Amino acid sequence: MSRFRPLHRSGRIALCAVAIAATAAPCLAETLQDALALAYQGNPTLQSQRYQQQALDESYVQAKAGLAPTASLTAEGEFARGPNSTGFNQGFGTSNFGAPALNITQPLYTGGRTTWALRAAEASVGAGREDLRSVESQVLLSAIQGYVDVLRDQQILQVRQADMTTLEHQVAESSAKYDLGQVTKTDVAQAQAQLESARASLAAAQAQLQISRAEYEAAIGRPPGELIDPADLPGMPKSVDEAFDLAEASNPLLLQSQLKEKSSHDQIAAAKSAYHPTVALQGSVGYIGPISPLDTRSYGPNESASVTFTLPLLTGGLAASQVRQAQAQNSSDVVTIEAVRRQVVQSVSQAWSQLLSGRIGVTAGQAQVKAAETALKGSQAEYGYGLRTTLDVLIADENLRAAQLSLAQSRHDAFLAAAAVLMACGRLEMHSLIPAEPTYDPRRNFERVDRLSRSPVEAVARAVDGIGAAR
Repeated sequence: MSRFRPLHRSGRIALCAVAIAATAAPCLAETLQDALALAYQGNPTLQSQRYQQQALDESYVQAKAGLAPTASLTAEGEFARGPNSTGFNQGFGTSNFGAPALNITQPLYTGGRTTWALRAAEASVGAGREDLRSVESQVLLSAIQGYVDVLRDQQILQVRQADMTTLEHQVAESSAKYDLGQVTKTDVAQAQAQLESARASLAAAQAQLQISRAEYEAAIGRPPGELIDPADLPGMPKSVDEAFDLAEASNPLLLQSQLKEKSSHDQIAAAKSAYHPTVALQGSVGYIGPISPLDTRSYGPNESASVTFTLPLLTGGLAASQVRQAQAQNSSDVVTIEAVRRQVVQSVSQAWSQLLSGRIGVTAGQAQVKAAETALKGSQAEYGYGLRTTLDVLIADENLRAAQLSLAQSRHDAFLAAAAVLMACGRLEMHSLIPAEPTYDPRRNFERVDRLSRSPVEAVARAVDGIGAAR
């Protein structure tokens, strides 16, 4: 059932006219799904976060480079003049040579360091994806709030306009009765004072509507048209216990903190791998010959190949410091998980309580409005027969407007609380709200850069280096 219903069609038409006059824009029908799709596709904060995630994807490629072959071209030239022997009795001579070469290095074993760095980078990329989910939820929540804020303020403006109409009629009727001697001047003054107060409230409602329209444009990317009352949001949990379970499994902030802890835990193993031996294969293919006189026919092949085994003995305390640093960071991340979990529990509890309160407010508000409408009609009818005073009618009118305003606020709060529940549960996402809408998949870029950076020996190198990756 719709949570936002206009009070009457004539008021909506009048409001649309006000919006056209204020913004000089066409009053087009617009659903919440339209607004969410616009925010999802064009919000600059969300677009920026997507690029941030693409940048983070490169950290995985950079970590993988530790097992990939590298190649370089070098060209060496040397000229020397000195004695022909150490005894200086053979005279002096000169020598010169040039040696262009292609050098290739293939790491065979990094002691598991690259393997752990890869695992840490992969967890970090996963944490970035959860951060992107969080930003997406925040953007969609802002869009929903902008939408329901405008709807609420439109209804408030309708209430204020209806109040003005009623009070203008009451002032006119009181003045006519005063001329006939049926009421006192005090009755006329009371009605006039209420009318002036309503005029000020109407001006405030118009100003607030324009503020909400500006906030809507900031969140969605364009001014609102004629907004249509939204249906209930899909995916709502049926109970608070289900909401807690969903949040534990899907809340992006909680999942992000867990993946960050995994990344820092893998960094400890990567830091400890600095104590392990490394093996690398190096090869060089080139030519060597005289530079002066330059004669390419005098150049001959110059080739070499070597396997380098390196065992760290002393690192000046660097490796030990890096291990301690990684351990401290991981301890911090472990504590952060619990802090985020408590924050998530609090968010679910607050949003669920606000949802229940809002729903109760809507139900009570509908009954209150119905009763207040009956009371006002009765007071007006009895006033015509002299059975009620002007003050009685003014109080009845004020009670009705207060009930209508409270109902508009309760509908707004209940819908926004439902969105907050979905956000805390990790369900305020585009593919959940509008399954047919095309969505951005960060895995596509990751798979693309991973595929572009693969080397012919990657599988073998990772298998060999993984031997030393046991904890």
